[in-house]
Amino acid sequence: MSETTVTIEAKMSGTGTIHDIASEHFDRDIVFGENDEYAIVLAAYYGNNIYYTATDGYEAVEIIEREKEFSMMVIDRDGDQVDTDWLYREYA
Repeated sequence: MSETTVTIEAKMSGTGTIHDIASEHFDRDIVFGENDEYAIVLAAYYGNNIYYTATDGYEAVEIIEREKEFSMMVIDRDGDQVDTDWLYREYA
């Protein structure tokens, strides 16, 4: 696999909540390294480029646990949302 970038398009200003991963100011690029399967993307409220990548579900669960006080979403390298309950059932 090669490096992949998933772009989270900006949302319209004044819509959504502070928990959204989409910024109202600009697109967010999430870069997956060659071996990364998941990205744990913190809400745009915390800053434009605050995200972590994980090579597998075990690492993703560790990151989720470490960052659990923040609003976040887990996505895969196709840009699809990943259910965190499923990650915990499979990898915790």
